[in-house]
Amino acid sequence: MRSRRLIPAAAATALALTLAACGGDDSDTAAAPAAAGSLSGICPSTIAIQTSWFPEAEYGGIYNLIGPNGKMDATKGVYSGPLGDTGITVEVRAGGPLTGNDQVTAQLYKDDSLFAGLLATDEAIQNSEKQPTVAVLSYFDKDPQILMYDPGHYDFKTIADIGRTDTKVLYFEGSTYMDYLVGSGQLKSSQVDSSYQGGADRWVSADGAIVQSGLASSEPYKYQFDTKNWNKPVKDLLVYDSGYVNYASSFSMRPDVAKKYSECLKKFIPMVQQSTVDYLANPKPMTDRIDKMNAEIGEFWQTSAGLDAYAVKTMVDRKLVTNDSTGTLGRFDTTRVQKMIDILTPIFDKQGKPIKSGLTPADLFTNEYVQAGIGLKAS
Repeated sequence: MRSRRLIPAAAATALALTLAACGGDDSDTAAAPAAAGSLSGICPSTIAIQTSWFPEAEYGGIYNLIGPNGKMDATKGVYSGPLGDTGITVEVRAGGPLTGNDQVTAQLYKDDSLFAGLLATDEAIQNSEKQPTVAVLSYFDKDPQILMYDPGHYDFKTIADIGRTDTKVLYFEGSTYMDYLVGSGQLKSSQVDSSYQGGADRWVSADGAIVQSGLASSEPYKYQFDTKNWNKPVKDLLVYDSGYVNYASSFSMRPDVAKKYSECLKKFIPMVQQSTVDYLANPKPMTDRIDKMNAEIGEFWQTSAGLDAYAVKTMVDRKLVTNDSTGTLGRFDTTRVQKMIDILTPIFDKQGKPIKSGLTPADLFTNEYVQAGIGLKAS
């Protein structure tokens, strides 16, 4: 998930969830969730879901709706297959360079064939005036955005500790969280540098004597194992812990589409919950397929078994994907969303990008379709 890298996602308690194999040998096939009844007639025949990046382990719960035996259109970056025995097809579309680095929100408004997309709360707030979206399931409870540093040079405990030094902080231009970190006094405007393009060259040439943005589920592994002339451990700090309590990759829709398919969502969203639970309990069949997807696409973005395992472990261990206090996966907290509105309103006003007047959390999300009790199991 690269949403930070772009200039620039009532419980249906009567629903019985079963596991339907997607075909093939059980030894190498993850089970995708299926409902006891058909979704034909209440859902579109194809549920198309837009992501913000190439296939990767972070999106595994969504790809797992299809399972590892789906079909890949490598030219378009589209993975598709039946949703168990429900009578409908799920299509997961890769983003990033494959969609011209458009925000997911923009894709939802360009392409009427899309059912939903995975996007963050700050993106939803940013576009609330002209391209509103409503999130119907929280996928990443905590945004995995990090600032990482070399423990051989520094011993930062908080992001504010970085701001007490003059250490250069590299980040992608257009990253709203940086406006928050500077505006809240945790970092100094004189030390932040928005010219970062994603490569490791400046880190290596500085011998790690800088701070750099990244994702908790990716960069620490890549810098330790896959970065030539470095290959040493790094440490990181979650931007979430600074008070920027963003939800990432929430399952989000245009409000008109969500209203039209309300009956569908009552059955489908619990399936997404269960798919995510099943994936995190047994990720390898799906991550192996994700690696093959990227090889088939043939772009610069490639994944590996080591990176996949690290990503899933990080998602669970650092509670990036987690249950609420009732043991339910996927709910939003009104107080958190209101805090994000309060943080971002003055930032977007200053940028000349005012948000919807009178915006409230209820405009941005609903917990109506999340089924109570479907959540990650204690290990």
